[in-house]
Amino acid sequence: MEQVLVVPRKKLLAGGGLEGFSPEPGVMARFLKIVRSHGYFVPRLLAEEDEDLKQIVPYGVVFFWDRVFLFRRGKGGVEIGLRGRWSLGLGGHVNPEDGTGPSMLERALLREMAEEVSLEQPRLKRWGVLNDDRDEVGRRHFGFVYRVWATSPVVVSREAGKIQGFWASLQEAQARRPEMESWSQIVLEVLLQERGEVLIPGPG
Repeated sequence: MEQVLVVPRKKLLAGGGLEGFSPEPGVMARFLKIVRSHGYFVPRLLAEEDEDLKQIVPYGVVFFWDRVFLFRRGKGGVEIGLRGRWSLGLGGHVNPEDGTGPSMLERALLREMAEEVSLEQPRLKRWGVLNDDRDEVGRRHFGFVYRVWATSPVVVSREAGKIQGFWASLQEAQARRPEMESWSQIVLEVLLQERGEVLIPGPG
């Protein structure tokens, strides 16, 4: 049975915590310290049923030049709330095999991405932290967000029934925003703000 890294909600979000995305290095460092101090592994099925636990998720947004990898999740994933949704983030849970220490999240992200797609020598950089308690799936997860740079435009899905995507402009991504999972909606808005572009109002 898969074991995943969790932190009790009351420990992770003590003192008001975070809602939305923060790119501040100090904020990310604070949450990393909490994870290292209070994180432990539980069976994933248990974590999925307990909103008092926050599952820790490294979440990689993949870029090639000015394009971002946009993909649609399949209909067979464990997370019912993510099935069929468009996403900007690859990644997943931290497992015991990812070890401990400062690079634990990076190892987990590289492993999870390699299970989903084939990328040539991806480069990672910590970007921020993300929490969305307004969303059913988000209430059980907490994201450490990374920018990931691909060194080649070739992306091969290792899970053909789950991951189908393409390199998209931000405008192309906006067109699919209503069908995106909530974390990707938040990340898209951040990317648009960075580039001085306006989020087109719409459903979702």
